Amino acid sequence: MNVCVMLHGLGPPPSGRTKDEARYWVSLDQFAQVIDLARGTNIWITFDDGNDTDISIAFPALQKAGLTASFYIPSDRIGTPGYVSEADIHMLHQAGMEIGSHGCAHIRWTEISDDAIVDDVKRSTDRLGAIIGEPVSTVAVPFGECDRRVLHVLRGLGITRVHTSFRGPDPGGQWIVRRDCITADMSDDAVRKLLTKKYSQIDAALPFLRMWRKAGRAALWSEGPQA
Repeated sequence: MNVCVMLHGLGPPPSGRTKDEARYWVSLDQFAQVIDLARGTNIWITFDDGNDTDISIAFPALQKAGLTASFYIPSDRIGTPGYVSEADIHMLHQAGMEIGSHGCAHIRWTEISDDAIVDDVKRSTDRLGAIIGEPVSTVAVPFGECDRRVLHVLRGLGITRVHTSFRGPDPGGQWIVRRDCITADMSDDAVRKLLTKKYSQIDAALPFLRMWRKAGRAALWSEGPQA
């Protein structure tokens, strides 16, 4: 079983962020703990939102530790204050980091039409693909909110992997990836327990069934039949 970790901003949250947003800005000590625990393990680190700390803090720490990670970026934020630039994204990709889409404007796909989801995802993957010079076909769902309809649309777009906020162990090889979020209010002990927990097949069964119900006609596996 793999553990897939979701991170957002690193260090003190910038001024103007809401209290809810600030919860997702973890301390440098918490991030150092994640890096330390991830060395030589099956922990998969992902970053959402495209904050500029992806390049100023996360990137050098990952390189020093010999780790790679996945970065899911809302394309409308690229180059705006507080977020990564095109040059940053190119640098991450060249260093072996995965670049994926977090939509264009970080909107809830459950609240917009199928056509609007298609437009949001396609414009984002097209722009990111142009930056790194190869197709982008993985996404992280904004706000972690998805249902059968959203997943069905993503399947139709040829998305090869969907990172969610469904919690629990990730068996690997699935189209829908479960992730556990690290937040500022978690203690060092809580982070350690989350990242080192040994999961059984029974532990994985209930989250899998919940995902199955959410997926509907969209297959859970990366090589599964198209809906």
